[in-house]
Amino acid sequence: MSSVPITPPANLQLQSSLLCLPAEIRNTIYSYCFDAVEPIIDSVVGCPRPEDGIAPKLGINILQTCRRVYYEADRRPLFAQNRFRFSTVDRVRCFFRSIDQYELCRDSVKDIEIDARNVHYDHPGIEREWLHYLAWGKGNWGKILGSLRVDAPGLKCLRLNFESWPWISMFRAELWDLLRSMLMQVEGLERVVIVGASKGRGMIAHAPWSPVHFVGGDDVGSDDLVERMWKVVRGGEDDIANKVLRWERQGGKLYLEVITRSYLVNCIDSKWTGPCMRNSYTDAWPENGSCTWFAYQHRHSDVTEPTTKGINPSAAE
Repeated sequence: MSSVPITPPANLQLQSSLLCLPAEIRNTIYSYCFDAVEPIIDSVVGCPRPEDGIAPKLGINILQTCRRVYYEADRRPLFAQNRFRFSTVDRVRCFFRSIDQYELCRDSVKDIEIDARNVHYDHPGIEREWLHYLAWGKGNWGKILGSLRVDAPGLKCLRLNFESWPWISMFRAELWDLLRSMLMQVEGLERVVIVGASKGRGMIAHAPWSPVHFVGGDDVGSDDLVERMWKVVRGGEDDIANKVLRWERQGGKLYLEVITRSYLVNCIDSKWTGPCMRNSYTDAWPENGSCTWFAYQHRHSDVTEPTTKGINPSAAE
């Protein structure tokens, strides 16, 4: 059943304290209403939420207060400020089709998270669908078969969530290959984040890029996760100096990311001053920290960084 169209307002509601404010202040208020702290999960505009879905804490009810607010509120911050998490390709494609009705909203989506919890060795189709969707094609086949690059042309950040690895029914080596393959053809982003489960002091003893955090085992094949993440993020003229490797442990999860320095300082952490240093390669990496590409490459030796160019976060600007 099609929804009943909402007609433009005849009453400007000038008795409202909100609507008497200057337009720029009203738009700021609308923007705050549309900002969710937690990710918005498997959302499709105009469709029921999955039975196990969690309602995001959003102030979108403000759109229902009156017709004037409904028509004048800029919805782009709703899509630009929030992180959208999806567990199937079908759900993410339905989401993008559902927002085509709102002008420029598809281009506004900046942050997409893929949740691997549904992959299963008995259902290989889910794995194949994600790999095809991330093939990053932008031609006719990408439009017909589906491609994240086509669906989200303004994407800045891609997150791959493997925190459910303890419950995923796949061999650890196969799950590791899936994670690596999902990064193979993605490129040109500002940030890529891999989320793993990392609880207990024993897990902290492992390096933040160890497969144990993301698939539950160390002996799973090629140790090239960071290298693949590095290629996903655009580098500019100086690929080495313009990016940084970061990690953070929070709530039993490990967040490993590669990010451009300019995006880090301007959009994520304005107080970031530079990567952490170790006195010796035998020292443990801090629970939360960051390092340069050079430090990662020479993580098993005491080779000194040749210059300090990469330590200044403004070097990429």
